[in-house]
Amino acid sequence: MSNSSIGSTTDSPDGDVSVAVVTAVATKRGVEPTDLPPLYEWIEPDALDSLFEPTRTAGPRCGRLEFVYAGHEIVVERDETLELTVDGTSVSESTGARTESRDGARIDV
Repeated sequence: MSNSSIGSTTDSPDGDVSVAVVTAVATKRGVEPTDLPPLYEWIEPDALDSLFEPTRTAGPRCGRLEFVYAGHEIVVERDETLELTVDGTSVSESTGARTESRDGARIDV
């Protein structure tokens, strides 16, 4: 399974992990994100975003979360970088686009 690497950039309120997941699945299906069912039917988007926000000391939260969204296997993993895969494929390999998360990490979608 391959993963996309994320580098540090400036903060953006629109680039949450939850948004990156929906965008990646929409891209994989070749549809608009609004054509997909709401993410909250599978996982709480705010909780997903909170899991990967920086700690109070501004360090990254490390961990791995696997879940299914709209029939696709999603893996979000963070150590030094944030990595997102859909059905075992790196998000950056499938699209090449980027979005920024609130903590300044760049998520390739």
